[in-house]
This record gives sequence, structure tokens and C-alpha cells, in this order.
Amino acid sequence: MTSTYLLTGSYASEKEQGIKLWELEGMTGELTELMGIGGIERPSFIAVHPTGTSFVATSEVGDGQLVSYWVHPTTKKIVEINRQSSNGDHPAHVTIDETGQWLLSVTYSGATVNVHPLYADGAIGDLAASVKHEGGGPNKNRQDAAHPHSIIQIPGKNLFLVSDLGTDTISTYKLDAGTGALTFKYAAQTEAGAGPRHLSFHPSKAFVYSVNEINSTLMVYKVSQEGKLDFLQLLPLVPDSYEGENTSAEIAVSSDGCFVYASNRGYDSIASFAIQENGTLETLGLTESGGEGPRHFALIPGNEWLVVANENSHTLATLKMSCSGMPCIVENIVQTTAPVCVKVIK
Repeated sequence: MTSTYLLTGSYASEKEQGIKLWELEGMTGELTELMGIGGIERPSFIAVHPTGTSFVATSEVGDGQLVSYWVHPTTKKIVEINRQSSNGDHPAHVTIDETGQWLLSVTYSGATVNVHPLYADGAIGDLAASVKHEGGGPNKNRQDAAHPHSIIQIPGKNLFLVSDLGTDTISTYKLDAGTGALTFKYAAQTEAGAGPRHLSFHPSKAFVYSVNEINSTLMVYKVSQEGKLDFLQLLPLVPDSYEGENTSAEIAVSSDGCFVYASNRGYDSIASFAIQENGTLETLGLTESGGEGPRHFALIPGNEWLVVANENSHTLATLKMSCSGMPCIVENIVQTTAPVCVKVIK
């Protein structure tokens, strides 16, 4: 197997190398740090351009920023292009649309959903559109206000889903590909106090899988042609016998459409599920995440490796996947400051 190049974001300070470039060796799962770049405070989430030649990182602070970079893995270079205001406090998630022409982001504390143009040279343009969320939920510690936590494109459509942890909703927006304007279409309501965070689509069928952070559950939805979500299934992500604190974080579907994975922080594990013909899930089990506080992870193309960003133990862990679809062995662990995002460079 050949090598795969990865980018990681972190909660490192501006003076540290908060964004790092890594090489994953396909046979052994060994991770090698190639370089890092500083000058950005808490570069938590990363979106890679469809061409794989550039990426955008969020500076997740009050009055945050969106920062774009050129990346050239084989020459071990990352070069900053430009910065724009995130239009709200604590930008928590960013995505680049399939055309590579629009950058969409959400601010967790600012409760805004924002659209910026992306230019051919990789630069982020001025704010084109913005929507502000309002409301809250029953958990007064976590749901005192609206907290949009992610924005993710429905594959093949100018439709985007925004998971709002504060209001227990997943909203569908239509993007105007000419102007960047957002039009609200639908809202799906989760369980009260669930706290929807991230989601992931089936690669070939109209199903989406959503992880709820606060109550540590996973929800399955069918997606209509217009982007409306219809609920199919609710599953727990930790055992009923577990009495400690836990928040669930990331979710991903394997590229072959056979499995779903989700991370638990507190129980510090990866939950694995098999996808059935009707899109619903069968629980396979839980595997240790190889560290503490698995905030994010990435499936490596080929589905043989899973790389976990364990924020609290300051480690990246490479987990070998078994033929049953579950991570089975922690093959490699490397130290790096507070990693919170892992992205494959396509």
C-alpha cells in the first residue's frame, strides 16, 4: 500500500505548530510528522479543497477567523494565503462545497451560519451571506442558546445540513450557487436535550447518520430529494451500565457503505455498527480509542486504518480495522498537542 497524507488541527496556541502534516504508511499504519505551521490560535477544524491543493482552518476563539492555506505534501510545504473574520465567536466547523467555489462555516457561540466565496488562488472572499440561529434547549448548561456545530453538504446537491446542539435541530439550507445566499428549507427535531453535533452520509444511498453529543446517541435518517429528513432509528453509543460522564463527538460512514463509526469522550471508545439494507444499523461493539478524549477521527481510503485525534491525552492513534469492520488493534500512537481534527488530503 502507498502512503496517505493527513492534516491535523488542534487546540494549540498561536505560538505552537497547531496545524500539522503527516504521512501514514499504508502497510504498518506508522504516522510520521512531516511539518507543522503556527501563527493561528486554536486551529480546530479543517476543510480540504476538492483538488487537495489547499485547505481552510477555523481559529476557534472569540471573534474567530477562517484561514486558508496552500498545501503540497510531497515537498512538505504549507503556506498561508489569507484570513477572514468568522462573523461570530468560536467557529467550530467549516466545509467547502463540491465545486470548490464556496466556503460554509458555523460559529458555535455566535450562532451564525456563514458563506464566503473561495477564489481560484485559494483565497477566502468577503462574507457573501449569513443566517443567525435562535432558541435553546432543556439542558441549561449546554443549551442556553443556539449552538450550530457543523454544516455538511448533501452529496450531489446544493443543500446543506446544519446540526444545532443548542436547539436540538438539524436544519436544511439551499445554497444559491450564484450569490451564496442561503434559503431555509426544513428542520428535523431530535430528542429533547440530545445535542446534535456532526453527521455523515451513506456513499450511495439516501441515508444520513447523526451523532448526538449530549445524550450520547446516534440517529438514522432517510433523506428526501429535497433534503427533508425522516427519522428511522435511535441507538445508544455507550452501555446502559456505564455511569460516568460521556459526550459523543465524531461520526463517519465507511467508503463501501457497510459500516458506521462514532467516538465517545469519557468512555473513550469508538462504537462500530453494520449498515443494513434498509439503512438501519446493527451494533457491533466498542473499541478503545487509543487515548483520552477522542474528539475526531478519519477513515483512511481503503478502510484498513482509522486515525483518532485523542485531545485529552495529546495523541494520535492509528487503529487497524478487522475483517468484521471493527477497529481491533492500536498499531501506532504519536504525541502531538491537543489534536481535535484529522483530515485526509485527497
